[in-house]
Amino acid sequence: MNISVSARRESPLKWKLLALFTFGEALSVGWISSFYHPRTVISAMVVTSISTGVITLYTLLQRNPKYDLSQWGAGLSSAGIIFLLYGVVNLLEIFGIIPRGFLPFSDVIYSALGATLFSFYLAYHTRLIVSGKSTKYQMNDKDYIFGAMCLYNDIINIFIFLLRLLEDRDSGR
Repeated sequence: MNISVSARRESPLKWKLLALFTFGEALSVGWISSFYHPRTVISAMVVTSISTGVITLYTLLQRNPKYDLSQWGAGLSSAGIIFLLYGVVNLLEIFGIIPRGFLPFSDVIYSALGATLFSFYLAYHTRLIVSGKSTKYQMNDKDYIFGAMCLYNDIINIFIFLLRLLEDRDSGR
């Protein structure tokens, strides 16, 4: 839907894509959560709910035009690419291609950075939905399904990274 503007604006197609996306995310999050202790899953849900509420309130109530979040797209894209590269290095370490300890505390750092990055994405996408100071950086009225999918994806990613972060903390007990 991000590539095709017509796919996110055509009425029957966008609803079908939303249902498919929701079904896929529900299966994947349920499967991922099944590998964690229930206490860790509940803790991650609570922290995700609180952080989502705080970020949304801040974004909706933020009135200082000097810090317009709707213009953060380029910076967030750059941070996302850097994060992706860090994830590849982390993956190479997990598979043993590069030696263990190459990146000290790599799982904790990766999880914390991921939760932080997607928190910024959540603020950015929320601001695009409620419109920024420039009409160039806002979603169209017909993009409500796409906006919901962006927010849903951000919240799910925050949850997954918090799950990883809290699992590391719980495994040390």
